[in-house]
Amino acid sequence: MMMKNLLQKSAVIGITVALLSSVSSYAQSLWKTALNNKDVLVLSTLFTAQDCRDKINTAEGLDAAVKWCKETGLTRVFIESFRGGYYAEKETLVNARDRFRKEGFDVAGCVTTVRVGKNGVGGWGMTPCYTHESTVKEFEKIFEYTASIFDLIMIDDFLFTECTCEDCIAAKGDLTWAKFRSDLLVKFSNDHIIRPAKRVNPKAEIIIKYPLWYDYFHERGYEVVRESMDYDYTWVGTETRDYNFDIKPGGTVQYNAFFIMRWLDGIGAGKAGGGWIDALGTTPKYYVEQARQTVLGNGREIMLFHYGSLQTNSNTYDGWDGTPIADVDALKKEIPLLFDLARLVRGKALKGIYLPKLPNSEPIKEPYIFSYLGMLGLPLIPGHELTSSDPSVIYTTHALKDPSFSSKLYSVLNSGKQVAVTEELANRLSDQTLLENKNLMVFKSGDDPKKFLKMTKEEIQPLRDRLLAPLGIKFNAPVKVSFYLLGDSHIVIENFNDEPVDATIELPKVTDARQALLIPSGGKAALSKNGNVVTLKGISPRTLVAFEYRQQ
Repeated sequence: MMMKNLLQKSAVIGITVALLSSVSSYAQSLWKTALNNKDVLVLSTLFTAQDCRDKINTAEGLDAAVKWCKETGLTRVFIESFRGGYYAEKETLVNARDRFRKEGFDVAGCVTTVRVGKNGVGGWGMTPCYTHESTVKEFEKIFEYTASIFDLIMIDDFLFTECTCEDCIAAKGDLTWAKFRSDLLVKFSNDHIIRPAKRVNPKAEIIIKYPLWYDYFHERGYEVVRESMDYDYTWVGTETRDYNFDIKPGGTVQYNAFFIMRWLDGIGAGKAGGGWIDALGTTPKYYVEQARQTVLGNGREIMLFHYGSLQTNSNTYDGWDGTPIADVDALKKEIPLLFDLARLVRGKALKGIYLPKLPNSEPIKEPYIFSYLGMLGLPLIPGHELTSSDPSVIYTTHALKDPSFSSKLYSVLNSGKQVAVTEELANRLSDQTLLENKNLMVFKSGDDPKKFLKMTKEEIQPLRDRLLAPLGIKFNAPVKVSFYLLGDSHIVIENFNDEPVDATIELPKVTDARQALLIPSGGKAALSKNGNVVTLKGISPRTLVAFEYRQQ
């Protein structure tokens, strides 16, 4: 009996050792894979100022952090000097910087501009009043401090103001709040962030990270044209999170990440370095979609916010429960495939339907309509100017930012392009005779873009058929399926539904089609070709499929 028990214990120990060895081997393999693919996609994380204090201020804490980062396939870390009124100690920052560099990581700094100087009055209440002298002095101190330690510094997406204090009202004068705040933040950035940082460290480069809420940037002082020009790089919040508008508000549709990534990259002329995803109020299927959409948006880096929170099992944000550890576990399984997706995307121009949002334009009654249009299976090309060379275009009320829009629309229609305008825009056109043009259709968009998610294929199909006709393409699929035309030979389709869907794509003169990528690895999609029609049958829930095709 004793011998039998010893043999059983030995077997258990052997299995345990084998499992641990397997896990360790996989972690090392993921780290090596990440290092080998840094040229196309980088994954990183942030250590907040509070993480520096609580998680990596000891040798043991640093050991654990390095181990986790390697096991997660990260090759860069951002180490934050200031957040919420707290300065991380310089010794901690320097030790962490040097340790991560020694371990083979790229290292950068970060600043979160919350509770700096005088708090603003009104709104959220934690962003500063930028007209107050104490705010000026504190900003300069923060960025001089950070630039003395790091050559690259990211600013988290709180560089905005909602302040309506007496001083701000006086400084605003007759300007609109949007104009006043935008001008204020552009000048403040140059005078009290960029110059102080570069004065201390001439090699310092600074990233401005924009939030997810692109339709209201200018109202709070984010002026994307001038700030993208002034800062060295731009980043984007692509943390779309869980949503179900039938149950409660909160969260954002997945396509939002793709749209804002591409839109801002165009404005910054290629300065957009990456997207920032998080697990707040987010479960695994939505978390991995944040990463996929960031890559499809041509993001060259994915930041996982943030180390401390990603060590926890659960959180609650905006009324939704999040599962950070489970989220990261799900992402790790997809990371090798994300490298493949990044290689597939890189260097291929988007083809399809032009979708412009003019910078600093008002949504009127169509907030975030661009994100919802992308959920309708339309291959969109986000842009920031009214016109392009693309054969089809969709205009929303944002086009009214240009006072000469009607005359420009007249020229676009007479050039032979197919144009769709939203119902709200059609009602507001100064020249209503434009609606009679044979090349224009009015999309019955209704009074709430969220309702797009309830549309039937029959309601969407006329819009698809009209705008895709100049490309010689037809597409058929339910809503909550996104469609991307990459270059002249690749198509990506992502199913955001919780049930399998079928999709058919008719292309001009197709000679061959083959599946190029499937995410996740356990996903399903049966590809077949019949003449010029490619069918993807049974695309499994929450699955991305890419295929390559050839034409005569």
